[in-house]
Amino acid sequence: MPNKPNRWIAALLGIFSPPIGMMYVAQIRWAGIYFLFFLAAGVLSTFYFRVEAAALAILTFVRFICAAHAYCLAASHPDEKPRPAYSRWYVLLGVVMGFVLVTFVVRSFIFEIFRFPSGSMLPTIPLRSNLIVQKWGYGYYGAYGIRLSRSSISAPLSRGDLIVFEYPPDRSITFAKRLIGLPGDTVEYRNKHLIINGQPVKTHRTGMHLYRTPGLDSTQSEAYTESLNAGPHAILMQPELPPVHLKHVTAFPHRNHCQYDEAGFICNVPEGHYFMLGDNRDASNDSRYWGFVPSNHIIGKALYILS
Repeated sequence: MPNKPNRWIAALLGIFSPPIGMMYVAQIRWAGIYFLFFLAAGVLSTFYFRVEAAALAILTFVRFICAAHAYCLAASHPDEKPRPAYSRWYVLLGVVMGFVLVTFVVRSFIFEIFRFPSGSMLPTIPLRSNLIVQKWGYGYYGAYGIRLSRSSISAPLSRGDLIVFEYPPDRSITFAKRLIGLPGDTVEYRNKHLIINGQPVKTHRTGMHLYRTPGLDSTQSEAYTESLNAGPHAILMQPELPPVHLKHVTAFPHRNHCQYDEAGFICNVPEGHYFMLGDNRDASNDSRYWGFVPSNHIIGKALYILS
C-alpha cells in the first residue's frame, strides 16, 4: 500500500463522511473532532426542529471545509511516512459497516425516532415534533422500510399510552394516537364525553388554547385534562363541532362492532385490536373513522417528545 494517500479520494471521503476522510489521511484526532461535531449537530437538530435547516446548512458547509482539509493533509503527507492500519481501506469499510449495523439494530429493536407532522395530537405533540419510540416488547422489529420480524406484544399496554402504529388503511403511513380501548373494552363517545366500560372518564376544564398554524388562521379550542390508566393528559375540544362526522366514517373491518348516531358512537373492541383517539379530539383522523388497530400494526410506545 502506498504511504501517501490519494488527494482526491481524501477530498471525496471528506465530503461524504468527514471522520472517515480524516482516518484515511491518518488524522485520528481530527476524525474524532469531526465526529463529535456532527454528532452534536445531529442531536441538536433532533431535539430542536427549529434549528434543523440552519444545522443542515452548517453541516453542508463543514463537509466542504473537511474536503479541503483532507485534500491538503493528503498532499502534505510525507512519502516515506508509513500510514497506520486504521487508514487502510478495509478498516475504513469495517468502521462504516459497523456504524451502519449498530444504527440499524438500535432502530430496529430498541428505539426509533419518528417525525410527527400533523396537529391531531395537540397540545401533547406540537406540530413537526420528533417522538422517541420504544420498540422492544411490541413485536415490530425493523427499520428503514425493512421488516425483520413480527411477534406478539409482550410489553404492557395501558389506556392512555401514546402509541405509534401503522395506519390500518395504508400500512406505509405511520400514525401516533392515544390508546383509549383495549381488547374487549366498550368505548363510548357521546356528546363529547368519553365512557369506557360504562365508566365516564374524568375530565377537568383548564381554560382555552390558541394555536396558530403557519400560513393558516389561528384555532381556539377548549382545553381539558383527561385521566386514564396511564395518567392525566391534555386534550382539546371545539364545542361547535360534532363528536363524530358521520360522512367520514368508513366501512372498516369489524364495523359491525360499532353503532353511530348524531350524538356519537359506541364500539366494542375486538380481541387482538385497539381503539385510538387523538388528543385534539375534534380535529383528529382516528379509530372512530377508520376503525380498530390490529395488534400487528403497533410499532411501539412513545417515551419522549422532542419539540
